[in-house]
Amino acid sequence: MVREAVNAHRRLRIAVYNRYWSTGGGGEKYAGGVAEVLVGDHDVTLIGHEPIDTPWLGERLNLNLDGVATLIVDECDSLERVTAGFDVLINLSYRSHARNGAARGIYVVYFPDKPGADMRPWQRFLRSKLLRLSRTDRRMISFDSGFHEVDTIRWQEVRWTNGAGVLDVDVPAGREKSLQLRFGRFIPGGIDRTISVEVDGSVMATGVLRSARNRFEVIEPLMLRVPVVGRVGQNRVVIRSECGSPAQILGNGDNRVLGVPLVSASFSRGPVGAAVSRASLLTATPLGTEWLESYDVVLAISEFTKNWIQRWWDIESVVLEPPVGLRVPGPKVPMVLSVGRFFAPGRGHAKKQLELVQAFRALGRFADGWELHLAGGCSPEDEPYLDEVKSEAEGLAVVFHVNAAGSELDDLYRRASIYWHATGLDENLDDDPVRAEHFGITTVEAMSAGAVPIVINAGGQPEIVRSGVDGYLFDTAEDLVELTARVISDSVLRSAMGESSIERAKRFDIASFGARLKALIDDVEAGGPAQH
Repeated sequence: MVREAVNAHRRLRIAVYNRYWSTGGGGEKYAGGVAEVLVGDHDVTLIGHEPIDTPWLGERLNLNLDGVATLIVDECDSLERVTAGFDVLINLSYRSHARNGAARGIYVVYFPDKPGADMRPWQRFLRSKLLRLSRTDRRMISFDSGFHEVDTIRWQEVRWTNGAGVLDVDVPAGREKSLQLRFGRFIPGGIDRTISVEVDGSVMATGVLRSARNRFEVIEPLMLRVPVVGRVGQNRVVIRSECGSPAQILGNGDNRVLGVPLVSASFSRGPVGAAVSRASLLTATPLGTEWLESYDVVLAISEFTKNWIQRWWDIESVVLEPPVGLRVPGPKVPMVLSVGRFFAPGRGHAKKQLELVQAFRALGRFADGWELHLAGGCSPEDEPYLDEVKSEAEGLAVVFHVNAAGSELDDLYRRASIYWHATGLDENLDDDPVRAEHFGITTVEAMSAGAVPIVINAGGQPEIVRSGVDGYLFDTAEDLVELTARVISDSVLRSAMGESSIERAKRFDIASFGARLKALIDDVEAGGPAQH
């Protein structure tokens, strides 16, 4: 009780980090909900890499973000450095590996990434051998600033600069060593870029990076040899180049400012040098969970996620389901609704709109007088998939709401009688569980408005829907069609399940979430035990 009284009078500086604010998706709903419930008691700042339009974000996500500040930082800046002045950092950015720099830290996991998942067994074997040979490089070379998070392109571990990537190099004082910098030949738009490498302020090497003109050049990076004379303390190596945004060049939605892709920085020669030249992934440090050591507690958004955190990371986590802004029920119309971004198959967290349209067609006479409404955002690179879904829907009563505003979603939820969710359908979820829905915010939103959920029996959905009480869980597309026909045909059943859904959704409302989060903040601030 004493601790609670102390915390009640201590106003904290809390940073809420997410690199994807502009997408306004489920992860951003969770992150924005954190800000809403904390801003009354604390000074809350949203940290991102692009301007954050809080009125737009609040309207889109059905949140009140009044009084929330924003801080826009270069995405190559160290989050650890950026958050050093805050009392608490809550990192809600999907698969971020950034270390916490605040006094206390909370790391939220939507779904964990699997260590070693990027390689086959024989590749992991080769890596284990080469890692021992390349450990000198890892000891002598470190990445300071000006680099984006690591990408994997073919066999290369790629660190794009932002036009000025900085390395810290440890060379024994008075000795000269040749630093070999290798750059991949995959420049957006095929635009040549001039590279200048400085060592302690002096230009020591230059070159022109051309895009690959043939298959050989695809795997043959540009190599610059940079002489480094050791001194007391570290040498500072700066890689300078022109830069540009892939979104402006290719129109692909990638708004990063990219300089040149560094695939390796090495002093190694011989077999290791040859390996890092053409397959730096084999000498890259395997993905671990070291960054979690800087956080006090790890949160999972569902029991589904918690189980995979334990399985893949071997750590304990605390479940805190996402906050859901409950919707207002209204008079129902013959409408089936599904809400989710349009992602092409194999890219992103596919919501299976194509399969939903096919299921609606399979309803046949049961769908007479009914409409299927598909609402969700769509990035430029996914427009071909959206076009495919629209083509499949020709001749059917299917209505599309692309990049719908929050007020439009409110109206859809209010009128919808049935809600569909099929993320994970026909996927091998034992091998690739990330393709399931990790929780299911839109399912709760629809239920709160009285729509009967008929959702896939996978991921976090079974934690929300009590099958046969609030709605139904299905395993196959055929099950989806059969269960939907049952609900369409029985208005009494539909009404009873709609009422049950409204009550069930209250378990996940933002008030309940806020009470649990505030208690967690109190524990963390008081120095409660870490969960990892």
